[in-house]
Amino acid sequence: MDKMGKAKSWYVVLIIFILIICVIGSTYAYLTSTARGGNDVGTSSTNYSVSMRITPIYYGFSMIPMDDTDVLKAINNECKDKYNRGACNLYNVNVYDYDSSVSAISGKINVSVNNISNLSYMVFEETTDNIDGECVVVDEKNYCISKAVTHVVPDTDMSIGDNYNVVGLQSKNLLLAFWLTNLDTSQNSFDIGDFNANVTILLGKDGGQISGNINSSLNNSENKLQSEE
Repeated sequence: MDKMGKAKSWYVVLIIFILIICVIGSTYAYLTSTARGGNDVGTSSTNYSVSMRITPIYYGFSMIPMDDTDVLKAINNECKDKYNRGACNLYNVNVYDYDSSVSAISGKINVSVNNISNLSYMVFEETTDNIDGECVVVDEKNYCISKAVTHVVPDTDMSIGDNYNVVGLQSKNLLLAFWLTNLDTSQNSFDIGDFNANVTILLGKDGGQISGNINSSLNNSENKLQSEE
């Protein structure tokens, strides 16, 4: 093969290689946004209108099993342990654009899981109160526990709060934390998978409701969250 032929062959191989990289890159970006992205959703009813925004705050890393008593400690450390290993996923649920006549809202989640047996959650409400041992500061806002540690029962409606006061508020912020409850044994055979949580906010007994999804992938380690010495 002459020099011109060799040069053409090299260019063809180079173009194919570049195309492969582009396809891999776009596929990865799609999977990332699908599995871990937040979403804005809106709806209305005959009685009320309401909008909700679900925003991931700490997410996108593998999670090690964690003792339930260490949730606040982990959130205060951006959902990492002292060795910088992932310990939880944290999402902001912002409810807004509701009618001024609405005095309270409530919420529920329904979680489907794939190869996850020990998923748990906790809910925090933005508040000016600061109860020692029950509150965290995220994005310069204070949040205190409104729904204590709850172990997920798959495909079952579970509460994320029965009575959030919204009188005089233009919006309501909640934090929703998920983690793998530590069993002090290897959990790799049954706690590496993904989950989809459908979040529903309800406005009064006869009012409107709105739903949005949280999708996350988990890939845990054998080790549990390490407490600070």
